[in-house]
Amino acid sequence: MGNCMGDHMGKIEIDERGRLTLPSKIREKLLIRAGDTLTVKVNSDNSIVIKKSPTKEQIFDRLVGCIKIPSEEKPTPELIKGIWKQNQ
Repeated sequence: MGNCMGDHMGKIEIDERGRLTLPSKIREKLLIRAGDTLTVKVNSDNSIVIKKSPTKEQIFDRLVGCIKIPSEEKPTPELIKGIWKQNQ
């Protein structure tokens, strides 16, 4: 049963080195694998929000179509990086 704060997915215990382990049902739901990057935000009410960071491929896919390229060539990550550096 969900609520406006999201589904209760269990408790997480912190070990003596400050590490935590995400329960398998959370990892499965968010498709989190070893080596993935997560971002952490601490809100003013001391709640912690942990989000799965997008992969480089996901970021690139979101950028395709957002940048005008003067030619008909298909954008590559290197081309977009070059255009981005020129416009800074």
